[in-house]
Amino acid sequence: MKKIVAVLGTLCLLAACIRAGSYDIVSYNKTLSNLTRGYSAHELAAETSKGVSAIRENEVVLNKAITAKKGESVLSDKIYDKSTFEKVVFMANKAGSLQDAVHQLNIKPRQAYEAKRYIKMDGKVYYILESGINDYVYMFDDDGNFYNYGGLEDDGVIRILDEELVVYPADLKMQKTVQTRDEISNVRRGYEVKYAGNDLGRIWFDYLAYDGSDASGKFERISFPDKPGLITINGKGLRVLKANDGSITFMVLKDES
Repeated sequence: MKKIVAVLGTLCLLAACIRAGSYDIVSYNKTLSNLTRGYSAHELAAETSKGVSAIRENEVVLNKAITAKKGESVLSDKIYDKSTFEKVVFMANKAGSLQDAVHQLNIKPRQAYEAKRYIKMDGKVYYILESGINDYVYMFDDDGNFYNYGGLEDDGVIRILDEELVVYPADLKMQKTVQTRDEISNVRRGYEVKYAGNDLGRIWFDYLAYDGSDASGKFERISFPDKPGLITINGKGLRVLKANDGSITFMVLKDES
């Protein structure tokens, strides 16, 4: 009889210890009853390419006196590739919080939140919002409504916990928005002409041609006699108004490129 009483006392003590520690984050997350449902997490594309377009940079102004210093551009007609990318992020419709017995996440209304993964549960897609606390996560559906329970990530599997989540205010939702960014390539084709000085009775220019094979361009130094008249470079007619070794003043009179 004494042995039975001792065993019952030990069990009661153990039960009390378990209850007392039920809100410890480690025991809470590892309690088997809290890990009954698991769903595989799938990766979301970080960003999506929306295509490539051409940008033309044509620095030609007709019938206007322009001064360029030595080493500066005189003529420029270059084509770049612009690659556009989109990324889906989520923003809250208002300030709020997500809270259970252990975790709390304050939601800021103008902050962009990324959902890098999702799960399929009960026939719906749920995006995963990381809490920043261990492997604890929140979930919301395609309409932005939060799931009533949090989850624990366990080796690529999201296990649903049984502690109900308090969403405050009740109409707190995540709204999907798209962010875009552009990536500009090196010059694909075209040319640029830079003033290279006045020497030995000639006006000198550095000519850079781009064909996409070399980002630095193919270099050639060209020159014209330093005397009145019209000089033509790639179909563009320039009248030199004044030139010395440090700078040139010119006017583009025609553009037949």
